[in-house]
Amino acid sequence: MIKLKIDGKELTARPDQTILEVARENGIYIPTLCYHERLSLIKSCRLCLVDVEGCDMPMASCATPVVDGMVVQTRTERVERMRLEALKLLLVNHPLDCPVCDAGGECQLQNRTFEFGIKENQFPPERVDRPSREYGTPLIRQWTERCVMCLRCVHACIDIPGADVLDVVDHGFSSHIEAVRKENCISCGECLHICPVGALTENLSPIKGRRWQLDRVQTTCTFCGCGCQLELNSLADRKVVKVTTKGEAGVNQGSLCVKGRFGYDFVNHPERLQRPLVKRSGVFVEASWEEALALVATRLREVKEKYGGQGIGGISSSRATNEENYLFQKWMRACIGTNHLDNGAGLANGSSLYSMLASTGWPAMTHSMDDVAQADLILIVGADPYEDNLIFSNKMRQAIGRHDAKIILVDPRKTQWERWADLWLRPLPGTDLVWINGLIRLLIEKGGYSKEFVGSKTEGFEAMRLSLERFSREFVTKESGISSNDLEKVAGLYMAAKKRAIVFGSGVTQHLSGAETVKGLCNLALLTGETEREGGGLYPMLTQNNAQGACDMGGLPEFLPGYERVDDEKARRRFEEIWEGSIPERPGLSYTEIFEKIHEGKIKALYVFGEDPFLTLPNLERLRNGLHHLEFLVVQDLFMTHIGSYADVILPGVSFAEKEGTFTNMERRVQRVRQAISPVGEARPDWKIISDLSTAMGYPMKYQTPAEVMEEIASLVPSYAMMTYANLEKGGVQWPLENGRKKRFLAVEYRGAAEQPDERYPLWIIPRGFHYHYGIGTTTKRAKGLAKVFPDSCIEVHPEDAKRAGIGEGDKVKVISPRGEVETICRISEDLPRGVAYFATTFFPVFVNNLLTSGQDRSGLQPEYKVFIGRVERR
Repeated sequence: MIKLKIDGKELTARPDQTILEVARENGIYIPTLCYHERLSLIKSCRLCLVDVEGCDMPMASCATPVVDGMVVQTRTERVERMRLEALKLLLVNHPLDCPVCDAGGECQLQNRTFEFGIKENQFPPERVDRPSREYGTPLIRQWTERCVMCLRCVHACIDIPGADVLDVVDHGFSSHIEAVRKENCISCGECLHICPVGALTENLSPIKGRRWQLDRVQTTCTFCGCGCQLELNSLADRKVVKVTTKGEAGVNQGSLCVKGRFGYDFVNHPERLQRPLVKRSGVFVEASWEEALALVATRLREVKEKYGGQGIGGISSSRATNEENYLFQKWMRACIGTNHLDNGAGLANGSSLYSMLASTGWPAMTHSMDDVAQADLILIVGADPYEDNLIFSNKMRQAIGRHDAKIILVDPRKTQWERWADLWLRPLPGTDLVWINGLIRLLIEKGGYSKEFVGSKTEGFEAMRLSLERFSREFVTKESGISSNDLEKVAGLYMAAKKRAIVFGSGVTQHLSGAETVKGLCNLALLTGETEREGGGLYPMLTQNNAQGACDMGGLPEFLPGYERVDDEKARRRFEEIWEGSIPERPGLSYTEIFEKIHEGKIKALYVFGEDPFLTLPNLERLRNGLHHLEFLVVQDLFMTHIGSYADVILPGVSFAEKEGTFTNMERRVQRVRQAISPVGEARPDWKIISDLSTAMGYPMKYQTPAEVMEEIASLVPSYAMMTYANLEKGGVQWPLENGRKKRFLAVEYRGAAEQPDERYPLWIIPRGFHYHYGIGTTTKRAKGLAKVFPDSCIEVHPEDAKRAGIGEGDKVKVISPRGEVETICRISEDLPRGVAYFATTFFPVFVNNLLTSGQDRSGLQPEYKVFIGRVERR
């Protein structure tokens, strides 16, 4: 530590700090405009000047490192005069129209102008008429006449997401910012968030409100698994009009992706369900809550009396809160008397959860998301964090800046991360386990593993090592297409690193072989101790906002809350005592198995909460036919879903903006969800619907608030023991990983793909965006902003494959598999290897599940989502 004085105050500081950082750390005010702690130095505004003893001229405090014995004065007459002149120059081309500016009341330039007592432009500007140009995204409006050229937006676009859209055009007085690389824009709004004035404003909501007219409520985003903190801005307790972020709060530090910042308007969409619907004579009619709940309770009791609790199944939602998922599974088990329940995360991420639980002992990410920034090597397998989990992608980029991290990208398709990759591998679809096992074998042969860690903290190593015999370099090349040379390069980079982060996503988990591949990645991580606190970490990318929490809460057929097995008598008895009800002792049916049993006539009633199996399961026709075997179907959701049209009763729930509760993000962080507006119409919070229904069925749930539900969870689930709302108000709490168990190496068997391209179906086709509603539009298509920037569904085809099929850019085409066909638009792309097409199913309606194979993995949990064979032909 070094010593210095600022304004006569003796301080200590680290050698790597600047004067500004030390001043702020100690509550000493220095004005700034262009500086931001997350950006590279800009030094354009000159407002942060300070006098340093021994220096002839004032120094920019944002860029001047502290030295031992330094004496700094922040408020000398000379400094104040120079700051005033710098501020006057910033105002040369900036109108003082604060009363009509959207940023009025929260503009940093307005604050500085008021601070220095400036009431008018003292250097009258020359008027510069610039032709109106489109900004990088239609969701943001650019006001060039308000821009003070601080360059924050330019640096933010480069430094944080790495998009590099903006640049300075022209020179001198006529210079200005333009979106010169619009094709790079991902509409994340980082520039909007970072702009200190009103030069960039949100261009989505027609209803605008000033800061003092809006109510702002901080809550947790409802889209991907990152768990970003954002503020819902509402008017009159009824309508969400925009999203902002509070400083650098949350894991996102003020950043958001396009969905989080601009995907909010589905909340007030006119198609929202507002009253219960009951089907009479094949037609839905509105009903009162009392009538609808009484009907559901009566019919479910009848089915239970006739077939037993095992004749009823339930699907809960990985979009719903922890409290709602907990109550749903409690109701199904203790009231209905069945373990036949699952949630959407079981389909999207079940292979990750179960495999990591078997190997590491934890059904979750092993490290915090921030920890990935400490890695010096990142292996990305079957994931596109830049598009699917942008905030995590931003943290990964920090590892490059801080530690010169090496990046190994494994993906058949060229993604944004190829720009930053040191090595890019393109294996054949479905062959990840081959090269993973080949790499593990090669590392063992080269001695590139931690013998101490493997020997003291793991078991099963020898059996795993023996299972690798067939995975020679030659076998890897033959099966996966990855050359021996590339495999050697991976091994070299891996061995040279000290902290290796392994990031994987739906391209791994949503295969028939997903569970085996995840186990292979766990083996790779255990080989060098990456699961330990000092290791690089295993990072599964979760696609739903509460995928982790829905599973933590027992929304699975074999697990009670906290991953206590239902067939563990001691654990079961503990829950039965608190719940005052019996729990079936045998594990229930998974998501896919429930629908198989419906088709067989074994499940007679089904309750679907926040899911649409018509969009998430293969073989749509079989699903439709199976529903005719049901005697009663209830759907609880925000909108009329596809399965909802077959329901007997539909109960309208509320969105994340209309409820209290918690979500658990993919780093195991439990965070508050706070109500910003009143429920739409007569819709009710989902926890309240479940409680009232359970009470109507004779199993009282008398909770008054979700906080009471969380108190019960905390008393039953050790990992949630600290999750009271009072504790969570401090910014969220991560549940711990300690279990004292040895990690396990697992021998995994490689099975080839279920089908191979042939003359009739010559292409591997990889669906993307299929994994959940947010990917295909049950809510996002109703978000007008996202519909403006997300393209409609299309299939990307390599130029040679397109030429062979006689199709061109923009053609209307049919995508045909052995199961069926769908229609879409063709896009020609060289981002794909020959023989592989990429089906971007951003929005419904494209029933891609009609094209998928109907098989499941050996556990009966995971359908084959990520690859099928097919052809593309002109419509």
